Amino acid sequence: MHERSLVQNLLRQVEQIVAAEGGGVVSEIRVQAGDLSGVEPLLFQMAFDDMVPAVFSADCQLTLEVVPVTAVCSECDHKFEIIDFQFRCPACQAGSVQVIQGDEVKLISVTLNSNHTREGVTS
Repeated sequence: MHERSLVQNLLRQVEQIVAAEGGGVVSEIRVQAGDLSGVEPLLFQMAFDDMVPAVFSADCQLTLEVVPVTAVCSECDHKFEIIDFQFRCPACQAGSVQVIQGDEVKLISVTLNSNHTREGVTS
């Protein structure tokens, strides 16, 4: 399952952040996933819910924002949202476009509560 490996990598990245911050309780992890990233939000959430208790508190929440695919035309420099997988510039009809957003999975933020230093990174 693609989503499980993504969540596993995400949790490793958050562990590194927690360690760099000196520990704490992770209460929220915010992630953006583009429409072209291949992430199925429900499967990602299920993998997160299954895997997070082994690393952080089961109370740790995932906020997953799905972002649209945005492109820029190589001919006229027009920025636009890709709709229905139509990779053609709506301004000049050129087929030469570059995706600038929506094909990645990004860690946006980690909310750490440092008032309970008993939890945090596990080894």
